[in-house]
Amino acid sequence: MINWKTSCITAGLLLSLLSSQADTLVLTDGSRIEGELVQIHKGKYHYKTAFAGDPLEIPQEQVVRLVSSDPIVLRTESGEIFEGPAASETEGEVTVRSSSGTVVTPLETIAAGWMPGDPDPIVEDQLRKWAFSVGAGVSGKSGNSENTSISMSANAVLEGPHDRLNIYGSYNYQETDGSRSEDEQIGGMKYTNFFTERLGWYLREELEHDTIEGIDFRSTSAGGLEYKFIDEDRLTLDGNAGLSYRYESYTDPLVEDNGFAGLDFGLNLMWQFADWGKLNTKLTYTPSIDDFGNYLFTHESTVNFPLGTSDFWIMSLGLTNQYNSEPSPGRDELDTTYFARLILSWK
Repeated sequence: MINWKTSCITAGLLLSLLSSQADTLVLTDGSRIEGELVQIHKGKYHYKTAFAGDPLEIPQEQVVRLVSSDPIVLRTESGEIFEGPAASETEGEVTVRSSSGTVVTPLETIAAGWMPGDPDPIVEDQLRKWAFSVGAGVSGKSGNSENTSISMSANAVLEGPHDRLNIYGSYNYQETDGSRSEDEQIGGMKYTNFFTERLGWYLREELEHDTIEGIDFRSTSAGGLEYKFIDEDRLTLDGNAGLSYRYESYTDPLVEDNGFAGLDFGLNLMWQFADWGKLNTKLTYTPSIDDFGNYLFTHESTVNFPLGTSDFWIMSLGLTNQYNSEPSPGRDELDTTYFARLILSWK
């Protein structure tokens, strides 16, 4: 026998939920959230409400009912896609009334959800995407000493679910009391392909010209294995180990050009320590195979602060260190650069 009281209560709940044009979520603790469903992806409901600026991220296991009077698109774990108004007539399930019929599926089987006309987030994750940034910084000083410095950078990253291509370049120039104290250009690329979730192979090439260091041309070619030690949204750490070949020609005609095989080690850290700040640190160490006392060690750290509410404009503060254990005659082993750059980034 049908319990008419239970039926009335269920019908009343559905009518109350559908009476508003807003989408509604009912959570495990009985609370209701009304707003607009933006996306269901990676086990989270992205939900825009009137009381929160950014969309809320609600874990999927906390949602027991979903009601949307407007059509939505749902993809199940088996790959089936349904589009239409949705309502949870039973806790833990959702009924989608599509043009091809009515479908009932457990909420836990939903792999993704989005609004009609928006891209499928699972398909989007499989696409390679470009991200670009350019930056520039200028500083000067007058009085007891005259100082002028210019720094510029450019970066392009093409990233997919299993590989990443990074193309970069930088230029640093400085004059102190009318004499050049820094004049360095660096350009390079690195390609990484992950054949497992954490392990992959890489190839990299970097070119450099440094007048002050006496380097007319330096080329570093390397390749090997790369491993993701930490891979989280706000913290990543990966390292690489491989073989390298470094070639150097010098501005001093009395110094012979030099080339040798070596090893290649590196660490890359990204730490989003707050919503308003991100730390990036890169370390590379390339010793000669024949003489471990002959090596090149480079370090770069930057702290990036978004200007405003988006990452479109960024202020970047950082420093780079380059230690050459066997520099050209008359040059120091350590070369340090401090910089502040205004960066424009887009995708």
